[in-house]
Amino acid sequence: MSRMFEWVQEWWASERTRHFLWVPACFAAGIALYYAWPNEPAPYVFPLLMACAFAGAMLFRREALPLWLALSLVFAGASWANIRTLNHQPTMLGEALSPRPVIGVVKDIERTERGVRLLLNHVTVDGLPNVKTPEQIRLSVKFKKGAEFELPRIGDAIHIRAGLMPAMGPALPNGFDFARYFYFREIGAIGYGLPPWQVLAKDNSPTIKNHFWTWRANLTDRIIRTLGLETGGIAAGLITGDGRAISEADFSALRASNLYHIIAISGEHMVIIAGVIFVSLRLLLLALPKRFALRPQGKSVAAFFSLILVTIYIFVTGLPISAVRAYVMIVLVLLAVIFRRHVDPMRSLAIAALLILIYDPASLMEPGFQLSFAATMAIIALVESRMLRQPPAIERGRVRRALHFIGTLLLVSVVAEAATTPLAISMFNNASFYGVFANSLATPLVSLFLMPMVALFFMLLPFGAEGLALTLLHHGITALLALARWVASFPHAQIFLPSPPSFGLALFALGLLWVCLWQRRVRWLGVVMGAVGVATIFTVHSPDMLVGGGLKQIAFRGDAGYVLARGRPNSMVPEMWANGMGYKELAKAEEPEWVCDEGKNCVASVRGVSVAFPKDPSIFAAQCGHANILFTRIEHGECAPTTLITAEQLSGSSVTALWLDEGVIHRETSADWQGTRPWSVRAVESSEE
Repeated sequence: MSRMFEWVQEWWASERTRHFLWVPACFAAGIALYYAWPNEPAPYVFPLLMACAFAGAMLFRREALPLWLALSLVFAGASWANIRTLNHQPTMLGEALSPRPVIGVVKDIERTERGVRLLLNHVTVDGLPNVKTPEQIRLSVKFKKGAEFELPRIGDAIHIRAGLMPAMGPALPNGFDFARYFYFREIGAIGYGLPPWQVLAKDNSPTIKNHFWTWRANLTDRIIRTLGLETGGIAAGLITGDGRAISEADFSALRASNLYHIIAISGEHMVIIAGVIFVSLRLLLLALPKRFALRPQGKSVAAFFSLILVTIYIFVTGLPISAVRAYVMIVLVLLAVIFRRHVDPMRSLAIAALLILIYDPASLMEPGFQLSFAATMAIIALVESRMLRQPPAIERGRVRRALHFIGTLLLVSVVAEAATTPLAISMFNNASFYGVFANSLATPLVSLFLMPMVALFFMLLPFGAEGLALTLLHHGITALLALARWVASFPHAQIFLPSPPSFGLALFALGLLWVCLWQRRVRWLGVVMGAVGVATIFTVHSPDMLVGGGLKQIAFRGDAGYVLARGRPNSMVPEMWANGMGYKELAKAEEPEWVCDEGKNCVASVRGVSVAFPKDPSIFAAQCGHANILFTRIEHGECAPTTLITAEQLSGSSVTALWLDEGVIHRETSADWQGTRPWSVRAVESSEE
């Protein structure tokens, strides 16, 4: 036992330069603990636990100081997430509202494939009391084919008819919680707007901020109008970070080939942009006469102006998390160049993560944060391992150098895919079988052509000559789409899997951190942890039946697999159900498993259990006591032994899931998966009582 203790002490001392890297990891673990808590904890719970852990560190610092400090950081992260939640008190809409007049001030505009998406604040809704009216709402407005409307400016007050609804909770166990996502963006309702809108008041005293966001929205619109939707939507995504206008077909191809991340402003994009700007400025300074070249300060001067230009670019992109992460790292690198200091990439990544989590703890639960940091951390760890180092013998042959370059691209793609695929499965329920191959082909195109053209666009923009860069971008994006469509056409290009359980995802995350943050051989234990975490996908027991709010969607397990009894297969909720249960799309249910009469009174047979959906009181009376489970909106009395699921339980956008095991009926809803949290259905309902 003493030898084991000595070995642990020796190993811990040998990794002392890596200890700081675990600070943001422990802080993030605390944030995850807070969001995984079943119900909203009392404000004193986590601060009290943090104080106890810190006291333990003081009392037992000789025996287990690192462990106590780690616990202190975990509870500090949970406490901070709890505090930030208490500071968010947006009004959330409690029930769906039919189309009615809505007045609001335009805060943001995004182009979509068929229209625009408007973010409105200072909202008033006809027939809704002010105390129940959200401060902000988001509307999707679709245009008829060929119709065009003059976009309002940021800050304009507009009038539009709109239907509103609360953001839905998880559609499946361990699914993404849209209500939480919108809660922390203080968006209290989502919905659809019916064009045209009417501008009630122009922004007569626009601020610099409104001017800037209006300019960004107009720039996005101009790019799309110049290039058209097919390539313009992707070009806008690369330049301004607004890629909503990408067509559904192209989105599906990019997703199936695992190339959609290229559209998001990521660390790779930021690094290339910063590199092109820095090198261009450096060459420009070197080209000046010696008395103007500022030698030897020219490198620092180029870094200083690169820092300014990259800062402008990060605001143009709309501040996505992946770009902010890269921006913080680039700032640290450029500051090191200015002050002639060395930068540790992994430490810079840790600082970036800690700053983002302190600013917005909820960002930990978003795809952009998880995928960006996981991929970057894995690639940095790969570089630190020196596996990418070019052997001296390769320098003597062009063919060997080319093969080494190709091998490097493949290895980087494999590592990035391994680090992000389980996370992508947990959020999107799909993985690309040929993602490594597609990314290996796309990386040179993106790095050597597309992103340098984006940098050229911004260089030419002040002179009105950006059309040249857009033309070149059009050809590059056309090639990228051709590659995506080609790979997406391969058999089994995209596979669908259920989300792993929370403990499995946590085990994978710990394994990934263990492999990347340590440097000695003990790091490889992380591979085992990660593999076990991924394997927990096979322990998931999917529901036998899923019912959407208001009985709008119904799916169940048939003899040949899951089928959709009610709803459109390509609509949002049925598509999430399908992907989460291993299907691209659910087939329509047919007799004898699903039988309906002319009055739409329906009966399903699910694993030998009779489930009825009566609409008429007479049918309800006939099914009462006969069907095993009965979904009803009809006022009723006792109906034993039938299990009743009533209108109140089906309200809103909540999903009801049923497991039918040997006659035992187990039921859960979105509200159960959310718990009683400020953003949950239960919290909204209780606040309205």
